[in-house]
Amino acid sequence: MAAVHRLRDVRAFACVFVVLLLGSAAWAAGAPFAALTIMPSGPQSYDITTGVTTLPKGGTVIDQDTGVTLHAASMRYLQGKSIDAKNANVSGSFGQLTASTIHIDIPDGTLTASGNLKLTRGALALQAASLRYDAGREVVDFTGPVTGTSPDFQADRVLLDARSGDVLLVGHYRFSEGVLTLTSPEGGGRLELHLHQVDGKPVYDAATDVSPALLARFAPELH
Repeated sequence: MAAVHRLRDVRAFACVFVVLLLGSAAWAAGAPFAALTIMPSGPQSYDITTGVTTLPKGGTVIDQDTGVTLHAASMRYLQGKSIDAKNANVSGSFGQLTASTIHIDIPDGTLTASGNLKLTRGALALQAASLRYDAGREVVDFTGPVTGTSPDFQADRVLLDARSGDVLLVGHYRFSEGVLTLTSPEGGGRLELHLHQVDGKPVYDAATDVSPALLARFAPELH
């Protein structure tokens, strides 16, 4: 009986150790994805040779600094380096995201996603091939084809300012609102979608004359 109790104690200690290990990523306080809390949904295994912790039943990741919360069906974690998740739901200042695969690069403070990718944020709803989210700058870069259902648009590429909600369509695009349809020049172009309130509801207005402030906001992505 004593041996059984000792075995249970060892298992309990191992579980606590792994949870503490997963939550010890705050090696760069104040940086995106540096203050992670990871809560497994089931068993977990740690490979001492690679440093990778595997959560076959997935779990929840919360970043206290950015407010990003991730729920995934399965997950792999390399302390201080990366998180890879499958069949995930993610929420943050960018909105609500679902995707088949998620990769978080902890040192870079970036999140990338692909596969059955859908995002909603207030008046914005779209699907894309992939995205890259810069958590420090709060900018999302969607690669296409990108299709919006709210508002109605298509574009080669879409940039989202997660702070303001403003959007920039890049390359070949089409935007429709009622009887109005705007299309890009033959060689591609840029279309600003400005988020504002009408009778208390968020709506987007389109403008081919993109504001200098928005271009400055997306300068790293546009150069």
